[in-house]
Amino acid sequence: MAHRRRTILTGLTTLVGASLLAGCSVVAPIPFVSSGAPTNQAAVANAAPPVTPLRERVGISAGSSILWEPADVEQAKLQAVADSGARWFEFDIDWNSIQAAGRASYMWAATDRIVLDARARGLKILGMVGYSPRWARPANCPPNTDKCLPASPEYYASFAKAAAERYGIASTFPTLRGSISAWQVWNEPNHYPFVQPVVDVGMYTRMLKRAYVEIKNVDPTATVIAGGTSPAPNDPSGRQMAPTKFLSRIYQSGGKDFFDAFAHHPYSFPCNPLTKARWNSFTQTKYIHDMMAQNGDGAKKVWGTEAGAPTGSDVGACTAGNPGRSVSEAMQAQYLNDYFKGWYKDYGSFTGPLFWFQIRDNGTDPNYYDDHFGLLRRDFTPKPAYQTLQRLLKG
Repeated sequence: MAHRRRTILTGLTTLVGASLLAGCSVVAPIPFVSSGAPTNQAAVANAAPPVTPLRERVGISAGSSILWEPADVEQAKLQAVADSGARWFEFDIDWNSIQAAGRASYMWAATDRIVLDARARGLKILGMVGYSPRWARPANCPPNTDKCLPASPEYYASFAKAAAERYGIASTFPTLRGSISAWQVWNEPNHYPFVQPVVDVGMYTRMLKRAYVEIKNVDPTATVIAGGTSPAPNDPSGRQMAPTKFLSRIYQSGGKDFFDAFAHHPYSFPCNPLTKARWNSFTQTKYIHDMMAQNGDGAKKVWGTEAGAPTGSDVGACTAGNPGRSVSEAMQAQYLNDYFKGWYKDYGSFTGPLFWFQIRDNGTDPNYYDDHFGLLRRDFTPKPAYQTLQRLLKG
């Protein structure tokens, strides 16, 4: 299986205008620690609610390739996730492979293995449910891709129900019961590579509504997450749609009561996530929640189900017109620190978990930025960002 391609739009660079940046500031890694216990009754009465430890709100994605890797590589990845201190782990519930043989056929073995190995390490699981098997694809789906929304929302909802039955709190398999507590409905449904041939908010909302009902009927405690939106711009061709516009269309299509949280992918590279600019997708997180609040959903959280920055040879400066996409390993470590600083210190009142993409590099080509999102190099040696994360979560 091919790696799931991270397609951070070249439009990000194009949008960086002259108003951008005096540069990306570097700050010392911040401690995420709760204050000590109050020492008197008055302090107890006025104390803020207990602070959730940062590690309980941090996740890592291993990338979709983990499903198809040798057992020793898969287990080494999961161990590295656990050793980082993060408590959340995200991977694909790969509909295309699980039901490749037809609607009545399920091949769960690869998914079961990942679930059991993650649980053995104390990890909480977010399952991203996608993509369409051949029999479920619409007639206009380009050949040789599973990145098309299905021909019917019922196909998707039926599969989501089966997955929740297997891994939710009512599973008939004791070793799998309660393994997956959060489900994301598709990945980057506002972004052409994952919804070909064009973005279709109407179909996506129908999928979301039906999947929400089926998952909740099986597991009322589950968190059903909409979106997982890419930092895409609006495109007149229909191949891209900005996250806020996509969310507004979900509301217009009647999707309000059919998700527990909304997910966004706040990539900002080669710029620092704390860069103050309206185009910055990290900043867009607030605009997304503002729209949720305007629609009566202010109590719902925005999850960051992918964030990261690739290291590589084409290191780019955070200035207009610079074509570089990668960052240095030192910059990646700083950006990781700043992602969590901004997510939990600045936006903490309305954000859920934030997931770093990904745990290990996909390859070794220094000229291919997509090979180098990992916190670990291809040979499993840690980059400075991995050690930064350990300090943040274990300090």
